[in-house]
Amino acid sequence: MAYLGLIGIGLLFGLVLSGIAIAFIIMRSGEGPLKESLFGNDSRAPAFPGANKVPEVAPETDRKIQTLLEELRVTQRLVDQGRIEREQFLNAAKAGKAEIDALRGRVAERDAQIECLQSGLKDAAVRQEALLADLDARTEELSRISLDLRDARTELEVADSGTTLTTTQMADLQRERDELARLLDQYQSAGGDRRQRA
Repeated sequence: MAYLGLIGIGLLFGLVLSGIAIAFIIMRSGEGPLKESLFGNDSRAPAFPGANKVPEVAPETDRKIQTLLEELRVTQRLVDQGRIEREQFLNAAKAGKAEIDALRGRVAERDAQIECLQSGLKDAAVRQEALLADLDARTEELSRISLDLRDARTELEVADSGTTLTTTQMADLQRERDELARLLDQYQSAGGDRRQRA
């Protein structure tokens, strides 16, 4: 019960204070003799005049402020310059990345061409080995044919020699035959003369 009494007194006290504050605000914003008696002739002056007063700045503080402002301007210029350099660096990095991508593409094309050429080289090596094997076989066959040709030439030369010898012998035999026929004709004509004389 005592607690309820205390709570009631607290609420009542709060209502009274709120009413006083509201009345104070109303009187402050309104006009009339009550306001002038409570707040004075300058009714438009702030309730707490020291709150809006601009503090006086000492000359040393003013110099420090000027120095700090100058440093701030220099820092701002450096920040702007750094931003410009960063943008230039980013643009250069983008251009470099594009160039690197283009070079990588060209390298990939060259790799593909190299693989194609290596494959063609392997095929050419296989064909070359086959051609060399065929050339070896043909060389061996040509050597055999050359030996056969040499043997045939030798046989032909031997046969040529035999033919020449035979032709010479035939010419000798024909000459002897002609000689014998002439002698026979002479004997026959000599025998005919003897018969006529007899």
